[in-house]
Amino acid sequence: MAALYISLLLAALCIGTVVPLKCYTCLSAASNADCKTQTDCGPNDAYCQTVVGSVSGKKAIGKYCTPSCTPGSSSFAGITGTVSCCKTNLCNTSGAPGVKYSYPALGLSLGFLLVLLRGSAL
Repeated sequence: MAALYISLLLAALCIGTVVPLKCYTCLSAASNADCKTQTDCGPNDAYCQTVVGSVSGKKAIGKYCTPSCTPGSSSFAGITGTVSCCKTNLCNTSGAPGVKYSYPALGLSLGFLLVLLRGSAL
C-alpha cells in the first residue's frame, strides 16, 4: 500500500514537467478559425496569450507563447483591445476565458480518491 502512495506522489510531482506548454499561435488572423497553428513554447514560456484588437468593426487576433501575461482590456479613440491569458496546453483556442481541464490532474485525483475509498472499506 505504501508503494502505491509513493507512486501517486511521484506522479503528482512530475505532472507538467515532461513536455513544454503548447499554444495556438498567429500574428494577425481575422478569426479564431484562422489561428490554429500549434506551437511548442520555449522553456521560459508559462502562458498562452490571446490579443484581440478591433477598429471600425474589423478584428485582428494574435496568439502567442509568453513568459508573463496580464489580462485586461482597453479602449481609445474607437480602437479596442483585449488580452486574455491561460496556462494549459492549447487553452487559447478562443479569446474567451473559461474552464480548462487537465487530464493528468483529473486522473491523479481519481487515483487518490480510489485509494482513499479502498482504505476506508477495509
